[in-house]
Amino acid sequence: MADDFVIAAGAVLTPQLLWNSKIRPDALGRHLCEQPKTFCQIVLKEKFIKELRNRRYTELTSDMENAIYKHEQEHPKDPIPIPFTDKAPQVNMPVTEENPWHCQIHRDAFKYGAVPENVDDRIIVDLRWFGLIEPRFENRVKFEDSLSDIHGLPQPTFEFELTPKDALHAHRMMSDMVDAAVVLGGFLPGSEPRFMNIGSSLHITGTVRMGPESDVDGRTSVVNTYGKVRKTSNLWLGGNGVIDKGTACNPTLTSVALAIRSSRRIMKEKDISASGVENDD
Repeated sequence: MADDFVIAAGAVLTPQLLWNSKIRPDALGRHLCEQPKTFCQIVLKEKFIKELRNRRYTELTSDMENAIYKHEQEHPKDPIPIPFTDKAPQVNMPVTEENPWHCQIHRDAFKYGAVPENVDDRIIVDLRWFGLIEPRFENRVKFEDSLSDIHGLPQPTFEFELTPKDALHAHRMMSDMVDAAVVLGGFLPGSEPRFMNIGSSLHITGTVRMGPESDVDGRTSVVNTYGKVRKTSNLWLGGNGVIDKGTACNPTLTSVALAIRSSRRIMKEKDISASGVENDD
Protein backbone atom coordinates (compact mmCIF):
# COMPACT_ATOMS: atom_id res chain seq x y z
CA MET A 1 0.00 0.00 0.00
CA ALA A 2 1.39 3.41 -0.96
CA ASP A 3 1.78 6.16 1.60
CA ASP A 4 0.69 8.87 -0.82
CA PHE A 5 -1.40 8.95 -3.97
CA VAL A 6 -1.11 11.35 -6.90
CA ILE A 7 -3.77 11.79 -9.58
CA ALA A 8 -2.80 13.64 -12.76
CA ALA A 9 -5.34 12.40 -15.28
CA GLY A 10 -6.28 15.62 -17.03
CA ALA A 11 -8.66 18.46 -16.24
CA VAL A 12 -11.78 16.32 -16.80
CA LEU A 13 -10.84 12.80 -15.74
CA THR A 14 -9.15 13.95 -12.51
CA PRO A 15 -12.31 15.54 -11.03
CA GLN A 16 -14.30 12.63 -12.46
CA LEU A 17 -12.18 10.16 -10.46
CA LEU A 18 -12.61 12.23 -7.31
CA TRP A 19 -16.38 12.43 -7.81
CA ASN A 20 -16.57 8.68 -8.35
CA SER A 21 -14.56 8.21 -5.15
CA LYS A 22 -17.09 10.32 -3.19
CA ILE A 23 -14.56 13.12 -2.71
CA ARG A 24 -16.77 16.06 -3.63
CA PRO A 25 -15.76 19.50 -2.35
CA ASP A 26 -17.98 22.36 -3.53
CA ALA A 27 -15.33 23.58 -5.96
CA LEU A 28 -14.90 20.22 -7.72
CA GLY A 29 -15.34 20.71 -11.47
CA ARG A 30 -16.07 24.41 -10.99
CA HIS A 31 -14.17 27.47 -12.27
CA LEU A 32 -13.62 25.69 -15.59
CA CYS A 33 -11.60 27.90 -17.92
CA GLU A 34 -11.04 27.34 -21.61
CA GLN A 35 -9.70 29.62 -24.31
CA PRO A 36 -11.89 31.19 -27.00
CA LYS A 37 -10.00 30.48 -30.20
CA THR A 38 -10.01 31.99 -33.68
CA PHE A 39 -8.42 30.51 -36.77
CA CYS A 40 -7.79 31.21 -40.42
CA GLN A 41 -5.28 30.43 -43.16
CA ILE A 42 -3.96 32.86 -45.73
CA VAL A 43 -2.12 32.63 -49.03
CA LEU A 44 0.83 35.01 -48.97
CA LYS A 45 0.52 38.06 -51.20
CA GLU A 46 2.31 37.80 -54.51
CA LYS A 47 4.25 40.98 -53.78
CA PHE A 48 6.00 39.27 -50.86
CA ILE A 49 7.12 36.46 -53.15
CA LYS A 50 8.39 38.94 -55.76
CA GLU A 51 10.23 40.99 -53.15
CA LEU A 52 11.82 37.83 -51.80
CA ARG A 53 12.86 36.78 -55.30
CA ASN A 54 14.40 40.22 -55.86
CA ARG A 55 16.14 40.16 -52.45
CA ARG A 56 14.44 43.36 -51.27
CA TYR A 57 14.32 42.34 -47.63
CA THR A 58 17.08 43.79 -45.49
CA GLU A 59 16.34 41.11 -42.88
CA LEU A 60 17.75 38.40 -45.13
CA THR A 61 20.97 36.97 -43.75
CA SER A 62 23.73 35.67 -45.97
CA ASP A 63 22.69 32.10 -45.12
CA MET A 64 19.14 32.86 -46.24
CA GLU A 65 20.31 34.42 -49.48
CA ASN A 66 22.60 31.46 -50.15
CA ALA A 67 19.73 29.02 -49.53
CA ILE A 68 17.46 30.93 -51.92
CA TYR A 69 20.18 31.11 -54.57
CA LYS A 70 20.87 27.38 -54.26
CA HIS A 71 17.16 26.59 -54.58
CA GLU A 72 16.83 28.76 -57.69
CA GLN A 73 19.81 27.07 -59.29
CA GLU A 74 18.49 23.59 -58.56
CA HIS A 75 14.85 24.40 -59.45
CA PRO A 76 14.96 27.19 -62.09
CA LYS A 77 11.29 26.70 -63.05
CA ASP A 78 9.96 27.00 -59.51
CA PRO A 79 8.11 30.36 -59.25
CA ILE A 80 8.45 30.37 -55.44
CA PRO A 81 11.96 31.25 -54.19
CA ILE A 82 11.52 29.35 -50.93
CA PRO A 83 13.52 26.13 -50.47
CA PHE A 84 11.39 23.00 -50.17
CA THR A 85 13.20 22.16 -46.93
CA ASP A 86 12.74 25.59 -45.40
CA LYS A 87 11.48 25.47 -41.83
CA ALA A 88 7.90 26.55 -41.14
CA PRO A 89 7.38 30.03 -39.67
CA GLN A 90 6.78 30.26 -35.93
CA VAL A 91 5.81 33.72 -34.67
CA ASN A 92 4.43 34.23 -31.19
CA MET A 93 2.87 37.36 -29.65
CA PRO A 94 2.12 37.13 -25.92
CA VAL A 95 -0.86 38.41 -23.96
CA THR A 96 -0.93 42.08 -22.97
CA GLU A 97 -3.27 44.01 -20.69
CA GLU A 98 -4.62 45.89 -23.68
CA ASN A 99 -5.06 42.76 -25.79
CA PRO A 100 -5.89 39.73 -23.58
CA TRP A 101 -5.07 37.12 -26.17
CA HIS A 102 -2.08 35.14 -27.38
CA CYS A 103 -1.28 35.12 -31.10
CA GLN A 104 0.43 32.48 -33.23
CA ILE A 105 1.38 32.95 -36.89
CA HIS A 106 2.82 29.70 -38.14
CA ARG A 107 2.31 26.45 -39.99
CA ASP A 108 1.24 23.71 -37.62
CA ALA A 109 0.19 20.10 -37.60
CA PHE A 110 -3.39 20.53 -36.42
CA LYS A 111 -5.71 18.26 -38.36
CA TYR A 112 -8.09 21.11 -39.22
CA GLY A 113 -5.19 23.12 -40.69
CA ALA A 114 -4.15 20.54 -43.25
CA VAL A 115 -3.55 21.95 -46.74
CA PRO A 116 -4.90 20.17 -49.86
CA GLU A 117 -2.26 18.27 -51.82
CA ASN A 118 -2.64 20.58 -54.82
CA VAL A 119 -1.77 23.65 -52.74
CA ASP A 120 1.87 24.58 -52.14
CA ASP A 121 2.05 25.03 -48.37
CA ARG A 122 5.19 27.15 -48.62
CA ILE A 123 2.91 30.13 -49.23
CA ILE A 124 0.25 29.15 -46.68
CA VAL A 125 0.31 30.66 -43.20
CA ASP A 126 -1.91 29.73 -40.25
CA LEU A 127 -3.16 32.30 -37.77
CA ARG A 128 -4.44 31.14 -34.38
CA TRP A 129 -5.48 33.52 -31.62
CA PHE A 130 -6.19 32.21 -28.08
CA GLY A 131 -8.24 34.33 -25.68
CA LEU A 132 -7.92 34.86 -21.93
CA ILE A 133 -11.07 34.65 -19.81
CA GLU A 134 -11.78 35.08 -16.11
CA PRO A 135 -12.63 32.00 -13.99
CA ARG A 136 -16.32 31.74 -13.05
CA PHE A 137 -17.82 29.44 -10.42
CA GLU A 138 -20.74 28.81 -12.79
CA ASN A 139 -18.55 27.35 -15.55
CA ARG A 140 -18.08 23.71 -14.74
CA VAL A 141 -17.95 20.06 -15.62
CA LYS A 142 -20.46 18.12 -13.58
CA PHE A 143 -20.88 14.37 -13.27
CA GLU A 144 -24.08 12.40 -13.64
CA ASP A 145 -24.43 9.55 -11.13
CA SER A 146 -27.37 8.17 -13.12
CA LEU A 147 -25.42 8.04 -16.41
CA SER A 148 -22.12 6.36 -17.22
CA ASP A 149 -19.47 7.04 -19.85
CA ILE A 150 -17.72 4.34 -21.89
CA HIS A 151 -15.45 3.61 -18.91
CA GLY A 152 -18.33 3.08 -16.51
CA LEU A 153 -17.65 6.34 -14.68
CA PRO A 154 -20.19 9.11 -14.01
CA GLN A 155 -20.81 10.91 -17.31
CA PRO A 156 -19.27 14.41 -17.57
CA THR A 157 -21.54 17.24 -18.69
CA PHE A 158 -20.21 20.72 -19.41
CA GLU A 159 -21.83 24.03 -18.51
CA PHE A 160 -19.87 26.93 -19.94
CA GLU A 161 -20.72 30.50 -20.89
CA LEU A 162 -18.66 33.60 -21.62
CA THR A 163 -19.37 36.75 -19.67
CA PRO A 164 -20.32 39.82 -21.75
CA LYS A 165 -16.83 41.18 -21.10
CA ASP A 166 -15.12 37.98 -22.25
CA ALA A 167 -17.40 37.78 -25.31
CA LEU A 168 -16.45 41.33 -26.24
CA HIS A 169 -12.77 40.47 -25.90
CA ALA A 170 -13.30 37.42 -28.09
CA HIS A 171 -14.79 39.54 -30.88
CA ARG A 172 -11.99 42.07 -30.53
CA MET A 173 -9.59 39.16 -30.81
CA MET A 174 -11.25 38.04 -34.03
CA SER A 175 -10.96 41.55 -35.47
CA ASP A 176 -7.30 41.69 -34.49
CA MET A 177 -6.59 38.38 -36.22
CA VAL A 178 -8.40 39.47 -39.38
CA ASP A 179 -6.46 42.76 -39.42
CA ALA A 180 -3.20 40.83 -39.27
CA ALA A 181 -4.34 38.31 -41.87
CA VAL A 182 -5.27 40.81 -44.57
CA VAL A 183 -1.84 42.41 -44.31
CA LEU A 184 -0.25 39.06 -45.12
CA GLY A 185 -2.53 37.84 -47.89
CA GLY A 186 -5.91 36.51 -48.94
CA PHE A 187 -7.88 33.80 -47.19
CA LEU A 188 -7.40 30.22 -48.33
CA PRO A 189 -10.82 28.98 -49.54
CA GLY A 190 -12.36 26.86 -46.81
CA SER A 191 -10.15 28.40 -44.12
CA GLU A 192 -11.77 31.80 -43.76
CA PRO A 193 -11.77 33.37 -40.25
CA ARG A 194 -13.88 31.50 -37.74
CA PHE A 195 -14.32 30.82 -34.05
CA MET A 196 -13.31 27.27 -33.17
CA ASN A 197 -15.56 25.21 -30.92
CA ILE A 198 -14.99 25.83 -27.23
CA GLY A 199 -12.73 23.04 -26.01
CA SER A 200 -10.77 22.71 -29.24
CA SER A 201 -7.64 24.25 -27.74
CA LEU A 202 -7.55 21.43 -25.14
CA HIS A 203 -6.27 23.89 -22.54
CA ILE A 204 -8.91 23.41 -19.82
CA THR A 205 -7.89 24.65 -16.38
CA GLY A 206 -9.46 25.24 -12.97
CA THR A 207 -11.56 22.10 -12.45
CA VAL A 208 -9.51 21.02 -9.41
CA ARG A 209 -8.05 24.45 -8.76
CA MET A 210 -5.65 25.32 -6.00
CA GLY A 211 -6.35 27.93 -3.35
CA PRO A 212 -5.17 29.38 -0.05
CA GLU A 213 -4.91 27.41 3.20
CA SER A 214 -7.85 29.40 4.58
CA ASP A 215 -10.22 27.55 2.24
CA VAL A 216 -10.15 24.43 4.41
CA ASP A 217 -13.64 23.29 3.38
CA GLY A 218 -12.94 23.42 -0.35
CA ARG A 219 -15.63 25.95 -1.15
CA THR A 220 -13.54 27.82 -3.72
CA SER A 221 -10.67 25.37 -4.33
CA VAL A 222 -10.05 21.63 -4.39
CA VAL A 223 -6.38 21.54 -3.36
CA ASN A 224 -4.01 23.77 -1.45
CA THR A 225 -1.15 25.56 -3.15
CA TYR A 226 0.94 22.38 -2.98
CA GLY A 227 -1.68 20.23 -4.67
CA LYS A 228 -2.97 18.37 -1.59
CA VAL A 229 -6.70 17.66 -1.66
CA ARG A 230 -8.70 19.38 1.09
CA LYS A 231 -9.39 17.31 4.22
CA THR A 232 -7.00 14.55 3.13
CA SER A 233 -3.51 13.74 4.35
CA ASN A 234 -2.06 11.81 1.42
CA LEU A 235 -3.97 12.62 -1.79
CA TRP A 236 -2.37 15.02 -4.27
CA LEU A 237 -3.43 16.29 -7.68
CA GLY A 238 -1.49 17.51 -10.70
CA GLY A 239 -2.16 18.73 -14.21
CA ASN A 240 -3.82 21.69 -15.87
CA GLY A 241 -6.93 21.45 -13.71
CA VAL A 242 -4.94 22.65 -10.68
CA ILE A 243 -4.23 26.05 -12.29
CA ASP A 244 -6.49 28.61 -10.64
CA LYS A 245 -6.40 31.33 -13.31
CA GLY A 246 -7.36 31.65 -16.94
CA THR A 247 -4.61 31.19 -19.51
CA ALA A 248 -4.22 32.17 -23.15
CA CYS A 249 -1.34 29.85 -23.98
CA ASN A 250 -0.42 26.22 -23.58
CA PRO A 251 -0.47 25.62 -19.79
CA THR A 252 1.81 22.58 -19.83
CA LEU A 253 4.93 24.33 -18.48
CA THR A 254 2.91 25.85 -15.64
CA SER A 255 1.51 22.43 -14.77
CA VAL A 256 4.99 20.89 -14.84
CA ALA A 257 6.31 23.60 -12.53
CA LEU A 258 3.44 23.02 -10.10
CA ALA A 259 4.00 19.26 -10.25
CA ILE A 260 7.68 19.68 -9.36
CA ARG A 261 6.67 21.94 -6.47
CA SER A 262 4.14 19.37 -5.24
CA SER A 263 6.67 16.54 -5.54
CA ARG A 264 9.16 18.44 -3.46
CA ARG A 265 6.51 19.12 -0.85
CA ILE A 266 5.57 15.44 -0.64
CA MET A 267 9.20 14.49 -0.18
CA LYS A 268 9.66 17.19 2.43
CA GLU A 269 6.65 16.00 4.40
CA LYS A 270 7.96 12.44 4.22
CA ASP A 271 11.43 13.60 5.22
CA ILE A 272 12.92 12.28 2.00
CA SER A 273 16.05 14.16 0.97
CA ALA A 274 16.28 15.53 -2.56
CA SER A 275 18.03 18.40 -4.26
CA GLY A 276 16.05 21.61 -3.90
CA VAL A 277 13.39 20.22 -1.52
CA GLU A 278 14.07 22.95 0.97
CA ASN A 279 13.00 25.49 -1.66
CA ASP A 280 9.54 24.11 -2.41
CA ASP A 281 8.01 27.58 -2.22
